Amino acid sequence: MKRHALLLTLAVALAILAGCDRAPATDDATLPPPPTAAATEALLLPTPITDATAATTVFATATAEALSTVAPEATDEPPTDEPATAEPPTDEPPTDEPATAAPSPTAAQPPTDAASPTAAPSGNLFAPGQVDGSTLAAGGAMSYLVQGRRFAPIILFVEPENMLDVAVAAYSGDLSGQTTPEGVALGTADNALAGRPEILVLSPESDGLFTFVVRAASGEGNFAAHLFDLTTPAPGVVIQQADTLAAGTEKVYSVTSRGARPIIVVADPTDQSDLALDVIGADNALLTTANYGGAGGAETAYVLPLGTATYSIKIREANGGAAAFQIVVIAME
Repeated sequence: MKRHALLLTLAVALAILAGCDRAPATDDATLPPPPTAAATEALLLPTPITDATAATTVFATATAEALSTVAPEATDEPPTDEPATAEPPTDEPPTDEPATAAPSPTAAQPPTDAASPTAAPSGNLFAPGQVDGSTLAAGGAMSYLVQGRRFAPIILFVEPENMLDVAVAAYSGDLSGQTTPEGVALGTADNALAGRPEILVLSPESDGLFTFVVRAASGEGNFAAHLFDLTTPAPGVVIQQADTLAAGTEKVYSVTSRGARPIIVVADPTDQSDLALDVIGADNALLTTANYGGAGGAETAYVLPLGTATYSIKIREANGGAAAFQIVVIAME
C-alpha cells in the first residue's frame, strides 16, 4: 500500500509540474511571437514599401533610359533591339555618306575652269548679229571691238533715245580700252539730230581688228548698237544675197517694215561698178537716194517709217553699165 501511495504521490507531482509548464499557453496574445522565417524576409525587404524607395526607383528608371539612349544595349530587350538597330544603321551610312557628295564637287570644278578660258576671248568681240544696249552720260563714250575681213563691209547701226545725239567713228586696231582714241578715224557718222539713228559702214582694206566708238555728241541717255554684215544671218534680215545687173538694167526688191521700225539697205559691188540705190514709197515717191561710194564702193540708205509701210528698193549702175553686187535689206525688229 505504501508503494502504491508513493507512486500515486509521484504521479500527482508530475501532473502538477506538467500543468505548470502549459500555463503560459493561455497568455499567447500578450507575448511577442518568436522570430520566424517570414518575419526575417520582411525585415530584409523593407525598401519597396518606403517612400524613399519609390524615389530611388524613379531615378533608376531615368538613368536606365539615358544609358539605353547612349548605347542601345538595353537590358530589357537586348536580342530584339540590337539586331534591328545594328543592321539598318550599317546599311544607311554607306548610302547617305558623302560618297555621292564627294564626286560632285570634284566633277563640278573642272567644267567651270575649262569654260572660263574658252569664253573669255570671244566675249571681247562684238560680232555681226549682236545687239548691245548701254547708257551714255554727257560727253561719255562706248567702244566696240570687231573682227574685220578684207573688202567685207561691217554695218554699225546706233539708235539713241530722244535727248541723246550720238556720233560714231571707226578706228584700225584694238582700241577697245580707249573711248577717245588719238588715231585718225577710218570713217565717221554724225549727221542725224538728237534721238535719230546713226549708221556707219566700214569696208576694211585688210583683215584685222577694228574699233567702233559711240560718243554722246550732246545730251545723255540710253542707246542700242546693232552690228550687221552682208553674209551673216541676223534678226531682222529679210534679204541677203548676191545679184547681178546687165548693162542698162536695174533690180527692184520689196520690203515691208515692222511697224515704225527702221529699214536699212546696203549694196556692195563685187567688181568696180558704181552702184546707186533708191528707196521708193508705196505712192512711187522717191524717199532717198544713195550714190556716194564711187566705183567699187558700198552704198547705204535707211528710212524711218511712221508705221507699217512697204517700200521698193531699186539697185542700178550709175553709168548704165553691168554690175555684180551683194545686197542686204534689214527690217529692224
